[in-house]
Amino acid sequence: MSLLSKLLGGKKPTLTDVVDLLQGKDAQPAKPAAPKPVFPQNTWSNSRPEPEEPEGPSGVSWGPRMPDEPNQYNYYGAFWEYFEDIFHRDFAEYQVTRQENPRTASVYAYSFSMGGETLLMVELLSRRNDVYKLRSDCRKQGIPYLRFYYDVEGWWNTRAYVIDRVRKALNR
Repeated sequence: MSLLSKLLGGKKPTLTDVVDLLQGKDAQPAKPAAPKPVFPQNTWSNSRPEPEEPEGPSGVSWGPRMPDEPNQYNYYGAFWEYFEDIFHRDFAEYQVTRQENPRTASVYAYSFSMGGETLLMVELLSRRNDVYKLRSDCRKQGIPYLRFYYDVEGWWNTRAYVIDRVRKALNR
């Protein structure tokens, strides 16, 4: 069925019908529109959408979903810049120095000092590193030691978590 015959109510169009249609005259009265189907409303009161990610246990700074707070993954810079930002902003009374170690480029170590005395050592490590020397040296010297892994899935290292651990290690 052509468009023109549909406009004319299904009959085969004649020249008079086309002229009448163009002049705004109906050749045949329009059929009433079919009623729209009515679908029942959702009656399930306990329905909830499926979670986008699997739910699971979560801790202060770890779990399957990124927390809605500052952490190393939503920081605008590199992970080590994130930690340095926390160290320098929240622990400004300490002299925080990054220790360079050319043998372990993927390890970042920071000393927290005050008055020439080292009060804390913090290491940022990849989960693939198997480095224990600094921790062992700190233990021998009686210096508190912390370790943060920067590449473990689900470990967010939230700002509050990092600050809390450093404060406790510094006895603040």
